[in-house]
This record gives sequence, C-alpha cells and structure tokens, in this order.
Amino acid sequence: MKRLLIAVAVLALAAPAAAGGSYRVVLSEPEGGKLLIGHAGVQAADERNSDVHIRVISPGNEVKERGTVRVLVMNYGSEPFQVGPDEVKLQLADGTVLAPTPRQKFLKGHEVIRYQMNIKRGIAVASGYGCLDPRDIDDILRDPDTTGDHSVIDGLDQLLVPLTIGPNEAWGGYYVFDVPKSVFDKRTDQPLTITVQIGADEHHFPATLHWKGNSGTPVQLR
Repeated sequence: MKRLLIAVAVLALAAPAAAGGSYRVVLSEPEGGKLLIGHAGVQAADERNSDVHIRVISPGNEVKERGTVRVLVMNYGSEPFQVGPDEVKLQLADGTVLAPTPRQKFLKGHEVIRYQMNIKRGIAVASGYGCLDPRDIDDILRDPDTTGDHSVIDGLDQLLVPLTIGPNEAWGGYYVFDVPKSVFDKRTDQPLTITVQIGADEHHFPATLHWKGNSGTPVQLR
C-alpha cells in the first residue's frame, strides 16, 4: 500500500492545484462480486468467475483535476486477452467519460521527486527494510493492502499499459484519469461506473464520485 500512496502523491504533484474541496472515488459492491475495505479509505471491488479475476482498487485519495484507480486482472481461462487503458472506462451517469491522462503530463513530476525517492530508498536499504522479496501479482490480487516494500518509485512505473495476458498470467496497474472542469464545478456526488473489458465481455463496477467540501469531513465508507 505504501507504493500506492506514494504514486498517488507524485501524480498529484503533476496536476495543477484546484481551489476548495475535492472528490473521492468510493466503490460500491459489484453485482455478483464483493467489496473489501482497507485502511485510510482504501477499497477494493472484486469480480471473479472461472475465466477471470478482476480487482478494482480505489486508494481513497483526493481527486481534483486528476485521480487514479488501480486495475488488476488474472486470466484463469484458456485464451489470451489484452488489458490496458483502452480496456478501462470511467463514465459518469450523465455520460461524461473521465479520460486517461497522457503519461507525458506527469513525467515531469516523476523526475522532480526521483532524487528524494532514491535517497529514501537508500535509507531503507541501509536500515534493512529495502531487501524484501518482491510479491507477485497473484499475491496482490488476494491482498490489496500490502503490495510489498520494495523501491518506492516502482509505483509510478506500474502505470497501466497495454499487455496481452496469457492463461494463468496476471497484469495490472494505475489508471490515471483527468476530471473536466465542468465535472469538478458541480461539487456534488455523481454516480460513476468503472468498466473493464475482457475480450468481448464488459465487467461493470459501480461507484460514486463523492464530493468532499471545504469542511474537511472524511469520506464515510459503508
């Protein structure tokens, strides 16, 4: 989870600041699936059948001009399929699509903190905390709250990019999206559907783009 939170912070640095209030992506229990609630507002929605296991994770962070969710997929079937940004869609009830952020927009923010992150990584290694065995994606599918404690910069390198997933293989990453000004200006809760397309099948995860005003009241998860 540490890498997730650091990646979210870095991506936020790359976005222009918005005045007053913010949104959160709050997941609901998917039809035929289950909702897991972690620490600090982290949520994970699971859908699983004999062919595929999909997990959508909301980190519970602020969403202003930019936000992020994480999508993880395991292929239990006999045929390969592709997973990447084109297979993910975030759409509000009024039809507005929260389009993916072009990677080049936040590469600058990535580079700005790389030096600080490398220092932190060096300290961790010196303290004996940077030498943990990496966890595979199947571990992450089972447990969204502990993604290992290896290099903190790895989170940014796990952006969701197109990849063909063969049988018994897994893939996933951060889907970073932009929020249009017209959406932000509404400053109210808005129903949201996160769709993950696997081959010809669409898997829908209900959610809410939840408005948090200036009062500082935290998101209430149920």
